[in-house]
Amino acid sequence: MDCNGNTELIVGKEAVCKIGIIADVQYADIDDRYNFRKTRLRFYRKALTLLKRAVIDWTAEEVDCVFQLGDVIDGFNKDENASKCALGKVVEALKLFPGPVYHTWGNHELYNFSQEELIQSDLFSGNMPQCACPKGKSYFSFNIHRKLKVVVLNCYEISMLGLPEDSPEYKVAEAIIKGNNPKKNLNDPDGLQGTNRRFLKFNGAISASQLDWLKAHLREATANRVNVIVMGHCPIFELSAESMNLLLNFPDAMDVVTEYSECVVCYLAGHDHEGGSSVDSSGILHVTFPGTVESLEVDSYATAYLYNDRLVIQGKGSYSSYETILRFPLEEK
Repeated sequence: MDCNGNTELIVGKEAVCKIGIIADVQYADIDDRYNFRKTRLRFYRKALTLLKRAVIDWTAEEVDCVFQLGDVIDGFNKDENASKCALGKVVEALKLFPGPVYHTWGNHELYNFSQEELIQSDLFSGNMPQCACPKGKSYFSFNIHRKLKVVVLNCYEISMLGLPEDSPEYKVAEAIIKGNNPKKNLNDPDGLQGTNRRFLKFNGAISASQLDWLKAHLREATANRVNVIVMGHCPIFELSAESMNLLLNFPDAMDVVTEYSECVVCYLAGHDHEGGSSVDSSGILHVTFPGTVESLEVDSYATAYLYNDRLVIQGKGSYSSYETILRFPLEEK
């Protein structure tokens, strides 16, 4: 297992499946500007160009599907009344890819649209025929191979974003955040220490019912000796991202995935634009992919290659490379 970008493709081996990966495109038709904390410059128009380049490369390489890890458009679109236009341009670019694109939702989607609106949009993948999605929910799963399942979380099921203020989910999120963050600006982590820096409005949580759903999938996968990739916008392992970007209830999510580490291969996230990675004590690889919107490179994406015994993630441009061993070989009978 390599977290240092030294991964090479297996010479002479044909990948069973190829997966495109991109995070935090945050496209907007506005001039470049710094982030909220004035520490990192964002290239909003260039981000769409980078997405288009990724689609061209994935198509040429005959990639099978794409994981879009959230924040595909930026919150500034809401201020410009350009949410639908921006989403249309992103969707148009992604539709040039001939295979399925599986979306997660981030905070920036929720600055532009309600969760109810997103379920009716092109950014909801749970209604694809190959996906299993609980009725009325926005988290789902699908199989890439008979020995590899992907579970997609809604990290903002409990949130102060994209939900009515009188909804139970909003109220729970508000109580969690305000109970741990005394500041007037609930997006400012200054003064918060350690993992308490996560108690911010731009983060969310997953419900007990979603955790139970995840646990049921992992229990079944373990029994059937099926590998699992879990993905969501927010990181869940504190060593894989800056603490202010963690899922609000990341300890609960970590408890579940580590309990079933026998089947979980990796957890894939975005949200933290610097990116990061680490392997937890149970051997699960956690990768936080960097924000494409802040890339200085001419490319900013990854392609994952599934082999019989391993998953190789090959980064391009600002994305690093990783490799992890599958829990169960694909050719196992």
